Amino acid sequence: MNTRLASVLCATLALAACKKGDKSGPVVAEVGDEKITAEEVRQRLNETSPFLRARYNTVERKKEFLDNMVRNELLAQEAVRQGYDKSPAVREQMKRAMIQELIKHQLDVKLAGTDISDDELKKFYEAHLDDFVKPERARVFHIFLPAKDAKERADARKKAAALVKDIDAREKKGEVNAFQAVAIKESKDALSAPMGGDLRFLSRDELAKAYNPELANAAFELKNPGDKSGPVETPAGVELVKLQVKTVAVNRTFDESKEPIRQRMARERRSRDYDEWVKGLRERTKVAIHEQELDKIQVDAAPPPPPAGQATISGGHPVPQAAPPVAPVPAGQKPPPTTTSKIGGN
Repeated sequence: MNTRLASVLCATLALAACKKGDKSGPVVAEVGDEKITAEEVRQRLNETSPFLRARYNTVERKKEFLDNMVRNELLAQEAVRQGYDKSPAVREQMKRAMIQELIKHQLDVKLAGTDISDDELKKFYEAHLDDFVKPERARVFHIFLPAKDAKERADARKKAAALVKDIDAREKKGEVNAFQAVAIKESKDALSAPMGGDLRFLSRDELAKAYNPELANAAFELKNPGDKSGPVETPAGVELVKLQVKTVAVNRTFDESKEPIRQRMARERRSRDYDEWVKGLRERTKVAIHEQELDKIQVDAAPPPPPAGQATISGGHPVPQAAPPVAPVPAGQKPPPTTTSKIGGN
C-alpha cells in the first residue's frame, strides 16, 4: 500500500477509534451510528493555529470545519468496511501513533518542569556556571619572532615590519589568507605555525596565561575582524597579531537563567526516564534476537546515478526522452511501419 495513503487511513482510523469511547455533551452531527460532540469540535479547533482558528467565528465557518470532520468520519467508516484497518501498512502507522500517545502521557506530562524546585535550579546553575557566565573570547592568528637580546630584538622588529608590508600588499591584491600563509612560513611558534598561526578561541586571561599579557592586550584591543596589530614587543620577542572574530561576553544571572534551566533539566530528566522505562519494559518482556535470520536480510543497494546530463523524476527514474523526429515521407509513398503499427500484425 502507498505510504501516504496508509498515513491518511491511519489518521482517519485513529480518529474513529478515539470516538468509540464514552461521549458526553451536546451532539452537533451524526454520521451513521457515530456522533460528533461539541466538545470534539472545540478540541479539534483548538489544535489549529490561532490564525486559522480566528476564521471559525461564525456558524457558517464552523459548519465548514464540521464538514471536514464528517468527511473524515465517512472515510474512516468506509476504510473499516473495506478492511483497511487490518492492512499491515495501516497497522504499522497505527502502532507509531499509539507509541507517540503513550510517550506523551507517560513522559511528557512532566516536560514543563513545574515540579522542579528553585533549590534544584540553583544547584544546577552553580554546577554549570560556565554555561551562563562567559568572558569575551577572541580567535586570533599570530606570527612569533623570538629574540633573546637587544640585537635579536632589533632584527625581529625590522623583520616584523617587513612582513606587515608584505601581508598588506598581498591582501590588497585579493589574497585573503596572506597573514596565515606568512605565519606558516615565518612564525617560530611550533604549535600554531602549521595552522597559520591560529590560536583558536581564548579569553584575555587564557591568552595571557598561555602566552603573555602583552599579546593578550594587543589582541583584545583589535575591534573588527581582519584588524592587525604589531610589531608587538613581548618578553619572548616580537609578535604580529590578526583578529579573526570576537564573541561577546555572557553574564546571565540565576533569575535570567531560571526558566531555560528548568526546560533543560526537564528534557534531561525525560531522557533518563525514557531510558529507564524502556529498560524496565525490556527486562519484563521476553525478547529474542535471531542473528542468523537477521544476517540473511538483503538490503537493496542505492540505484546508480543517471548518466551525466540525464534528468530524473521523483523516485530516481529517468525522464523519458522525446522520440527522434520522423523524416518527411515523399508524396505517394507509405511511411515505414512503427513499433506501434506492428502490434497485431498490421
